[in-house]
Amino acid sequence: MFNEELIALTPALVLFCFTAAFTPGPNNILLTLSGAKFGVKRTMPHIFGIRVGMTVMHIVMLCGLGSLFSMLPILHVALQAIACGYILYLASKIIQSGAQVNSQVLLQPMSVNQAAVFQLINPKSMSMLLSLCSALTIPGELFWDSAILGLVVFNLVGICCAVFWVFAGKYINRYLHEPKRRSRFNIVMALLLVTCLPLIFI
Repeated sequence: MFNEELIALTPALVLFCFTAAFTPGPNNILLTLSGAKFGVKRTMPHIFGIRVGMTVMHIVMLCGLGSLFSMLPILHVALQAIACGYILYLASKIIQSGAQVNSQVLLQPMSVNQAAVFQLINPKSMSMLLSLCSALTIPGELFWDSAILGLVVFNLVGICCAVFWVFAGKYINRYLHEPKRRSRFNIVMALLLVTCLPLIFI
């Protein structure tokens, strides 16, 4: 499987995957929030769901079905609208949970299925995978070798970055025992989530 071209491609893959997976976006913001509210163990299904959703999308795009957006632009517009609405809904729920500091259940952690389905309307996930499938694969006989390499690297790097953000949230939680601090934290996280909206229209 490995030859000189694949070996040369690997550093670029690692760098791209790290930059794409580590920088703030809807997934990382929600993982940080979940880590702060529920801890690492209860957030693991969220992490696993992200990987499941993105892996399915990754394989679908590699198989060429990503061109469906080109043939039916209305699908892309519909996904943009759904993504925008859902992110605004999540942001509002996060802010509301900050006002209910005495409630035991402020916001349920995402399940595997919820996190996986969320990737379908996550604009950052779409853009990352489109770039990975188009710019970081080798055409010709090495296409599937490079595609599988990208799939493996993206998942390994993605898991490491996700775990970092969850632990960051858990660490931040030490300073959120006061209701006012937790409420402010939720407001900040909600605003950061809303700042991801422009990604939908890029």
